[in-house]
Amino acid sequence: MTDTTSTDATEDTRPLLERARSGMRGLAEVETALSEVAVRLRQARGAVRPEEAVVDVALTAVVAGETVPDDLGDRVLEIRHSNEAQLAEAQVLGPLERRLRERLLAVHREQADAALAVLRAELGALLSQARPVLAELGSNVDSADAAISADRVQQWRHAVALAARYDEVRQAQRVLVSAVVSPESHVSDRVSREARAAVDDYGTVVDADRHYPEVGTDVNRSEVRIGETRIFSGRLVTSAHTDRPLRPRPWFTGDALTDLRFVCRADVEAWLPTVRQLTGARDEHEQRRQDDARAEAERLPGDEPDRRLPRGRQMPPPPAALVQRLAEEELGTR
Repeated sequence: MTDTTSTDATEDTRPLLERARSGMRGLAEVETALSEVAVRLRQARGAVRPEEAVVDVALTAVVAGETVPDDLGDRVLEIRHSNEAQLAEAQVLGPLERRLRERLLAVHREQADAALAVLRAELGALLSQARPVLAELGSNVDSADAAISADRVQQWRHAVALAARYDEVRQAQRVLVSAVVSPESHVSDRVSREARAAVDDYGTVVDADRHYPEVGTDVNRSEVRIGETRIFSGRLVTSAHTDRPLRPRPWFTGDALTDLRFVCRADVEAWLPTVRQLTGARDEHEQRRQDDARAEAERLPGDEPDRRLPRGRQMPPPPAALVQRLAEEELGTR
């Protein structure tokens, strides 16, 4: 098997997130200006001196046997003028910093999809490489020791390298989405909880709830809450309790190779949507969940849904003899 992990001399070796952002017009300029403004703000605020410092100068002179300096007033005015200049600069730099942050958010909102397109192309190329590698590696090889035993060390190394690239794609996706849906995080590479949930639940595979019915469950991932849903004052209210551990998403388990194997399956369609597609999928799922919950809460007694066995087979009615026996026991005639 040919090892395709070697890089061409002309290949862009920059981190993927940096490559994706490089096409966002004005981003580098705004980020540079923000860094410069932050430094100058710190300098301006740190350069402010108390006027009382002149008193210390005079006291030092007197204690040393000298006379009180004649230029105390000039020294106070010098400090005052310097402070006024520094404060004036800070008063200008503060609004400038806010305007730059607003501009940075606008750049992300306007051009995040272009950066995501770079990630989408990377994902497509990566999956094309990964499918034959994973097929040759085999699903039973899940560790370096297993790869040695199966004489597939080269395939294992290649698969691990591809998995690391896949993890980088998804992390870059989270950062880019977070900069749009969570304005407080757009000035750094932090990923907000909202953005992480959106990408991990709705922005990784198509028809996520087909593979993972619990998608979109807004609870701690270490537990699942089961309860009764009802309508109270026009709002849906659910009384919940902890029941059992919630299994992890099969495409986001914490192990990059396991995640890559899942999205490479024949019945799974990997997805890296635009911001609008992502938020649309999230909102559509939430609306569907609310509609189902409302229908369940408004269902009248006796309107029980059909109880069906696996593969659509309807559960047969209970035997007549069983019904008769239960009736007799209930009436006390048996």
